[in-house]
Amino acid sequence: MKNKLRGFRFSGTPARLLLFVPAVLLLGLFAAAFPAAAQDEEDNTPVRVDTLLITVPLTVSDKKGLYVGGLKKENFTVYEDGLVQEISLFQNDEAPMNVAILLDTSYSTKDVLDKIRKAARDFIKVLRPEDKAVVVGFDNQTVFLCELTADPRELSKAIERAAVTRVDGSDMYDAVRQVADKYFAALKGRKAIIALTDGIVTGRATSAQQTLDLLQQNDTFFYPIIFRTDANSGRQQQTKKYATVELLEIMAGETGGHFYEKDSTKLKEAFQSIAEDLKKQYLLGFYPRKPERGNFRQRIGITVDRDELFVNVKKKL
Repeated sequence: MKNKLRGFRFSGTPARLLLFVPAVLLLGLFAAAFPAAAQDEEDNTPVRVDTLLITVPLTVSDKKGLYVGGLKKENFTVYEDGLVQEISLFQNDEAPMNVAILLDTSYSTKDVLDKIRKAARDFIKVLRPEDKAVVVGFDNQTVFLCELTADPRELSKAIERAAVTRVDGSDMYDAVRQVADKYFAALKGRKAIIALTDGIVTGRATSAQQTLDLLQQNDTFFYPIIFRTDANSGRQQQTKKYATVELLEIMAGETGGHFYEKDSTKLKEAFQSIAEDLKKQYLLGFYPRKPERGNFRQRIGITVDRDELFVNVKKKL
């Protein structure tokens, strides 16, 4: 299944059908130790030990393709091998969101970085007090411009610190890896990475496949925004998109995010659209009947109790 990116093959999965979704295995080891002297009676409370929680990020859309928010746990049903499973974890638009904003600071962005910064500043204004974000600059290296924070002033200062370098390379894949390693791998809940780039990704340490694996393993929605610069405008005018852009488009679809290709003067529109998307994402979790390790494959179905709505989940490689 890992040849999807190599051949740029993309096959959409109809919503509301029984389908394969990635089972992100979160190992939870729960141990309760009670001093014998303090226990007058035997404690028969069941304790779940060495249990795998399967988490599934998803969105819900109507017949026009518009995302629908505000749904509750009782609106969803999860099936495992055709049997209804209890939803043990549910987060909707009321749950906090963690967002990483990746800014391409390579030399090719020198004429548009001011517009990038302005669009990013507008975006942090729509974050709620409980939401957190981190700002990251990348060229051939990754620079964390602030820590993960809910302070809009710190985020705004971090965006202003983004500066163009004399380096032409843009190692976006490694920036995604470092965000996952430093923050998202340990975080539970709703997560998204927004990457603003001209699409000329030159990294070699981390491949596109490894990046997609990380995004899926960490239940992270991916939103690449490709903006036009002198370096890529000629290529974008061609009928066939160049390879990196196609890869980013696939990665967005495979994680449940959206791909945007905008003129640098319209980056605000992309951010506004993403802000609306983030308000309408859900995270469901359940404990499987037969926990397995290693290459876990489980047939899972998710439905919503309204005929006019459709469930969209991220896809498995």
